[in-house]
Amino acid sequence: MLINKILIYIIFFPHVQNPNSSLSADGNYEVRYKSNVLIYPTGEVLWVPPAIYQSSCTIDVTYFPFDQQTCIMKFGSWTFNGDQVSLALYNNKNFVDLSDYWKSGTWDIIEVPAYLNVYEGDGNHPTETDITFYIIIRRKTLFYTVNLILPTVLISFLCVLVFYLPAEAGEKVTLGISILLSLVVFLLLVSKILPPTSLVLPLIAKYLLFTFIMNTVSILVTVVIINWNFRGPRTHRMPNWIRRAFLQYLPAILLMKRPRKTRLRWMMEMPGTSAQTYPTSYGSPAEMPKQISAIGGKQSKMEVMELSDLHHPNCKINRKVNSGAELGIGDHGRRESESSDSILLSPEASKATEAVEFIAEHLRNEDLYIQTREDWKYVAMVIDRLQLYLFFIVTTAGTIGILMDAPHIFEYVDQDRIIEIYRGK
Repeated sequence: MLINKILIYIIFFPHVQNPNSSLSADGNYEVRYKSNVLIYPTGEVLWVPPAIYQSSCTIDVTYFPFDQQTCIMKFGSWTFNGDQVSLALYNNKNFVDLSDYWKSGTWDIIEVPAYLNVYEGDGNHPTETDITFYIIIRRKTLFYTVNLILPTVLISFLCVLVFYLPAEAGEKVTLGISILLSLVVFLLLVSKILPPTSLVLPLIAKYLLFTFIMNTVSILVTVVIINWNFRGPRTHRMPNWIRRAFLQYLPAILLMKRPRKTRLRWMMEMPGTSAQTYPTSYGSPAEMPKQISAIGGKQSKMEVMELSDLHHPNCKINRKVNSGAELGIGDHGRRESESSDSILLSPEASKATEAVEFIAEHLRNEDLYIQTREDWKYVAMVIDRLQLYLFFIVTTAGTIGILMDAPHIFEYVDQDRIIEIYRGK
């Protein structure tokens, strides 16, 4: 009867260990279960002890959460050199057999090559051999994209909407500070996920820092906008360069059209001098007679005043009065009335005219005050619109530039296909 293999319970084996391993998964470095050893007629000995090793691996978090890591596991003999123990890859497979691999929910296997390293010695140093396995894994990004990337991107673009709120709302700074606090929460979350290292700055931390800086700048600009929005002629005088830049040039560039002014233009065009200084048919106020012919046969003290400028430009009233026919003055008065539009006012009417002029002057000052306030508000609105465009462009460019810097962000990993390749079939 031919015996193909023999089970041996006691056999010498070289101490082939993993120099990178610190301890086994169960806390014991040695193999706890001593399985049987198979000896073939050819002299080959097969010993497959079940063991799970926990090996240290240098993690590069530069592109977290779109990072790819390369872990190295090196196996060699601690007690025998290459002349005493010859290491070789099983069945000449230059990769890790993934026949019993169970897919991970956090990492994808990309590649698992294996290399046999032979270090030729000289007269003083013997030959050394070891087998090195390179385990290249890539992080699954769905969890971090949904729970970290998308909220951060939405918050960063929410900073742009700060400049769309009107300055009178009073919620611009409140919204900016609320967004700032949200970013602080995300920064604390990232600091708990990543290992505390100062070698590199993770990609997500770069983006959060960029968004944090943009939000801080937006709050500073918002404070300036609110300050300019509530300025008035009593406290600030608008410089000419601000008037030209923010009321003439920038609105045209930003495609902004200011509503038409709604003030009483005809009132703004009224003369601002008093009634006693108006030219009359008598040349000057000093030459006015104290008594002239009365209207309707009655005598009274009258003053003459020109009112041609007090009429609305669209007024159709014929203001030329035939003084000779209606007022009963002589030929001299008739000739003077033809050269000057004049009517006669009583003292009460003169006082009423002065009151109307005072009201008109008050309305002019009030309209000027309101117009200056509106100019400052429009300047603040132009700055708001300018910052809206600038922050949208900078935020979009920063988002694309930082997130697209990851080399494997759009690469799809077919995990089933990779496992099938490395099954050793």
